[in-house]
Amino acid sequence: MKVAILYIAIGRYTIFWDEFYKSSEKYFLKNAQKHYFIFTDGQIPKGIDRTILYQENLGWPLNTLLRYRMFMRIKNELKDYDYVYFFNANMEFISPVTEENIIPKAENDYLIAALHPVNKKVKNPDDFEYDRNPACNAYVPKGQGKHYYQAAISGGAEKEYMDMVEELSRATDKDLENNIIAQWHDESHFNCYMAKRNPLVLDYNYMQSETGKPWIRLKPGVKIIQRDKSKYKYGGHAYLRGQSDEIISLPKFIMQKILPEEKK
Repeated sequence: MKVAILYIAIGRYTIFWDEFYKSSEKYFLKNAQKHYFIFTDGQIPKGIDRTILYQENLGWPLNTLLRYRMFMRIKNELKDYDYVYFFNANMEFISPVTEENIIPKAENDYLIAALHPVNKKVKNPDDFEYDRNPACNAYVPKGQGKHYYQAAISGGAEKEYMDMVEELSRATDKDLENNIIAQWHDESHFNCYMAKRNPLVLDYNYMQSETGKPWIRLKPGVKIIQRDKSKYKYGGHAYLRGQSDEIISLPKFIMQKILPEEKK
């Protein structure tokens, strides 16, 4: 089985690559033939298992909004693979991800999608933060949609996944031509697409976000950690996005993340 892994590490996000790669090699579809396609303007070590593609730093939010346009650049190369998966830069695998829990079948439209934690709080899909602007190509009208998904992970069989990529690339481009940006950028477009489909749903315990504290209490069965980009270890969210050149200090991180929680 040949698997393509799509990864975006623009600007300071290259700091996540090493941990992501090592954990993927250890835990993600260990018996598959994997190849990494890395979109970056930084320095990623070369290797026979990866293709490094230069990607201009377009700033926020275009670096995330235009991910589907980026993937279209390698549409022909991806035809050689059985499955294609995208992971956010800050992902880290911590336990085995096997074919049984990541490979979608026909009844899943050969696609996967991961539940967003907001589903725990919002019970009525009409209250989800879908893009409700009819002029936007990510528009989801009331009465449509069943779950709200995070865009931090996506994937599926090559043809079905690239059909999605092509449609969403076209949708985001049309929006930009009309000076429109979806409410939650690429995630809004992803949810619009999935609202009309039946993907293999990865539940809340599949991935776990760090809490903003210097430690994390893992739930049983968690396979992927979404590392907290606001942490001092990575310089802070604004620093990573290039919105600031100030690296957050440990004392400042504690003041921002821990003390406010203790006051609640």
